[in-house]
Amino acid sequence: MTGALNDQVIFITGAASGIGRATADAARRAGAHVVGADMGGQDALADLDLAFNLDVTDPDALTEAANQIAYEFGRIDGLVTCAGISVVGTAVDVPLVDWQRALDVNLTGTMLSARAVLPHMAKVGKGSIITLSSIYGMTGGTGNLPYNVTKGGVLQLTRSLAADYGPAGIRVNALSPGFIETPMTMALQSESPVRSAFIDMHLLKRAGRAEEVAKVAVFLLSDDASFVTGANIPVDGGFSAAQVIRF
Repeated sequence: MTGALNDQVIFITGAASGIGRATADAARRAGAHVVGADMGGQDALADLDLAFNLDVTDPDALTEAANQIAYEFGRIDGLVTCAGISVVGTAVDVPLVDWQRALDVNLTGTMLSARAVLPHMAKVGKGSIITLSSIYGMTGGTGNLPYNVTKGGVLQLTRSLAADYGPAGIRVNALSPGFIETPMTMALQSESPVRSAFIDMHLLKRAGRAEEVAKVAVFLLSDDASFVTGANIPVDGGFSAAQVIRF
């Protein structure tokens, strides 16, 4: 198989479903060796080149996984940090345990995933890391404080990693999806007026598909994006570009 990622070794967290699974499939079609990690859902990872059942808040598990990938394949070319959770609430009503879990998974888990692969990438002087932020990492939103804050933190983490590791040849970029049809967004039922209003805020007037985010991820992982680092790329159907007022 030949493609934009021919023979590259790509590690994807949160790979069992949603954007993570779509990215794994897209990377495979582009010719990559794909390694997936998730908590449970191992049947969904059985067709990948290697799979791990791990929690991204566990630094030892991530380090062991990265070491095993490098041992088996000789290197790690790319990382996509799709593992994440949705936690809602305001500063007054969100339970502190939920706030901390959002920080642990969405922000610290992203940092720990990067930390696990960075030594292997630096050793060969090349690599591409893609973090998953959100449109709500770019702008505020009501009743969604833990998620918004952690995804905003992911954007600053991305810029900081790009600054620290650019001299080592490692590119770090973020993707900020809009409303994407995934298991995480299934909580907004198809008949919900909230869902319809949310989708209507996207200029393309439809929900996105996980495959559409995955295609941008493949570009950022590939050498076609060799001069792109420290960037945040919205894949949001125009949500972040403008809010249209209807008269």
